[in-house]
Amino acid sequence: MLIEGDQWSDREFRRGAWHRTATTVAMLTVAADGRTNVMACEWAMIVSNSPLRFVISVGPHHVSHTMIEQAGEFGLNFCSDQQAALSHVAGSFSMRDTDKWALAQFPTYAAHSIGAPMIEGCVLNAECRVISTQPLGDHTVFIGEALWARYDPELEPLLYHGGKYYFVGAQIPKE
Repeated sequence: MLIEGDQWSDREFRRGAWHRTATTVAMLTVAADGRTNVMACEWAMIVSNSPLRFVISVGPHHVSHTMIEQAGEFGLNFCSDQQAALSHVAGSFSMRDTDKWALAQFPTYAAHSIGAPMIEGCVLNAECRVISTQPLGDHTVFIGEALWARYDPELEPLLYHGGKYYFVGAQIPKE
């Protein structure tokens, strides 16, 4: 049975369409005004590899949104398949009422080029400078250019689909 239409004001319709997608999971880090934050950022992806650029989508109601605007930079930490618990904490609490850093004991290291801490154990870490912003519906799209990046070819990414985490499965042949 197909479900189709243009019922964008219907939460269940929007949610159903969204849950048909799969993404890698990232944790966004940012520092501004003497504070640091970490948030889960499902809507993060590479959009250019030369120069290395990423796009993220963050709602204005998130504390991180204001912090990114103030700092003009952010860290993007793509989770390994061993970091579902960290991602869950980063995405389930707000720094308005919870010290997420203490709650999950995030393993961090000092960034090379930005003020935000970076998360250890990720498949890819990118320290980004904001080069463009675009309001888009109920979110803002930030484009960041990587100033420094590191990756671990031994790790596998954490996947997210339908509100649940997954490992990368078996390869499917193209033919």
